Amino acid sequence: MISEKNNRTILWLNFILLIVITSAIVAYVVMGNRTTVTTSDTNGVTSLEMLKKELNLDQAQYQKVLVQNDHTFRTYNLVLDMMCETNVAILEELSKPEADKAALDSLAKKYGVLSTSLRRHTIDYFVNLKNICTEDQQKRLTQIFKDMMELDKQCETCNKKDCPRKERINNLGK
Repeated sequence: MISEKNNRTILWLNFILLIVITSAIVAYVVMGNRTTVTTSDTNGVTSLEMLKKELNLDQAQYQKVLVQNDHTFRTYNLVLDMMCETNVAILEELSKPEADKAALDSLAKKYGVLSTSLRRHTIDYFVNLKNICTEDQQKRLTQIFKDMMELDKQCETCNKKDCPRKERINNLGK
């Protein structure tokens, strides 16, 4: 039988692992939007330019996307910085000889609020981009976000047979 101390330690290690994985996923989604693919010449192609090409945005639409993108990613950077600070505070508290459960609980709640904030900003970003697009562009944008979020891969790890979400995911962007 596992002692209470060992059980608590395993629980906190799982919690830290969950935080690290969540941070990695968030960073992947955020950084995936900002990747730069360089070509053989000195000009680089940004993900926004690829989005312009994929959605066939006109110049007026593209300018609106640029403004929206700039605002959103400044916000992302602030929230990600606060999430990083919270992760460091959690690790500092856990490394103490006697970790304060109340402090850890408070930090976990703070991290949850920040994670929710990041997701809400992502939703706002998507909705604002969608409002800029025509109906056909909206369908393609949905498909692009679906691919970025790798929703189809979630079904592989879900371990449910005949999961009703799989059909819903497959119907996105159609």
